[in-house]
Amino acid sequence: MKRILTLAIICLMATQAAATPIIDGMRDAFYGAPLAVQTVETQFGDASDPAGLGGGGELDAGYAMAVAGGRLFVMLTGNIEPNFNKVSVFIDSQPGGENVLDGSLAYDFADVSSNFGGLTFDDGFEADYHLFGRWGGGAFELDIVNRAASTAGAELGNFGAATSGAGTGMQSGAILPGGTATTGADAGGFLTQGVPFGFNNTNTAGVAGGTAAANQINAASVVTGLEFSVALADIGNPGPGELIKIHAVYGNGDNNFHSNQVLGGLPAPQGNLGGDGSGGFTGNLGGINFNRFDGPQYFSVRIAVPEPATLALFGLASIGALCTRRR
Repeated sequence: MKRILTLAIICLMATQAAATPIIDGMRDAFYGAPLAVQTVETQFGDASDPAGLGGGGELDAGYAMAVAGGRLFVMLTGNIEPNFNKVSVFIDSQPGGENVLDGSLAYDFADVSSNFGGLTFDDGFEADYHLFGRWGGGAFELDIVNRAASTAGAELGNFGAATSGAGTGMQSGAILPGGTATTGADAGGFLTQGVPFGFNNTNTAGVAGGTAAANQINAASVVTGLEFSVALADIGNPGPGELIKIHAVYGNGDNNFHSNQVLGGLPAPQGNLGGDGSGGFTGNLGGINFNRFDGPQYFSVRIAVPEPATLALFGLASIGALCTRRR
């Protein structure tokens, strides 16, 4: 019985590995259950425009799937208002990295990434890559920066803007490899493969506005938001069974005032973090220390491919042969 159960799990993993979602900002069954669900209402406004052009920003739930030798797929349901407020996604996918962000790394418009300097993640989270998205009512834009390989004055990153649906609540595009450097980066791009993305801002459900505990059933029911896929080879090439940790947070365009929308979520009740972690404006985010809050303010996905030793248990050389044999 145990052997049959193991076989069933492996075949399920193989099915997930073979399938790929459409990167359009719509959550696919591919992702399965959420890895993080929002715990507090949003103090950056509750979105109410079904066309996706109104105000309000929230992070309802986080989903991810990674396939060894392939790609990391991430879906963040919720809304990003068209006023250049940003969702930032920090990825911990290789040894080393920053537990406290280095303010000398300067990129983005007017080098506002420097305002992250001093922000402290939970113990055990060390950021290697920074992906961030924003829009002002036109084309949605997405950047990715290799902070692990960057130094002050030699930042590595790539930029992309939506090529379909610009100016609407449903857009898609890609960050391209090569010379398309991120805004403000000094050393050019680092990607070897593109990062397709989809943005669907039409959600009007999810968390309500406020600072109280979120309705997590409503938050988990949201199926639209920001979706992207990045090659594992471009984020340190983590292997089978390894964990990728993801910290997602919503804040203003100058990166000096954070909302209360973080995945994993903050304990309720909780207002905006501001720059000091208590809602105050200080000009930067150096006063935020996520160790002050209960629970991890990140979520993790394990790269889902069985080790060769597992296949050897069944005397087979491939997952396909194993699942065919089961039938």
